Amino acid sequence: GDHKDTATAIGHMLGIVDEKYSEAVTGPELDAMSDEEIRKCVMTHNVFARASPQNKIRIVKALQAEGQVSSMTGDGVNDAPALKAANMGVAMGKEGTDVAREAS
Repeated sequence: GDHKDTATAIGHMLGIVDEKYSEAVTGPELDAMSDEEIRKCVMTHNVFARASPQNKIRIVKALQAEGQVSSMTGDGVNDAPALKAANMGVAMGKEGTDVAREAS
């Protein structure tokens, strides 16, 4: 849910943003993409910012369509479908809903 620059900075700290994977992609940018474009995008980006629950499920499905293992984080009821669809779903924080925790 972070701003693009914040998500990119966190990605750098985690070692998942580098010269090859240099920036985050935002939810509104994903909204403008076709399924084929998202499939290409997930192979060239590791960090997504401001992703809606619908964006998250599209990211998971695109990764899986490319033969990749996917992990997704979320904290709300709306995130449950993406957490369940991902190979590894991670419910976040104390405030995360029971539905998100049960789906992960």
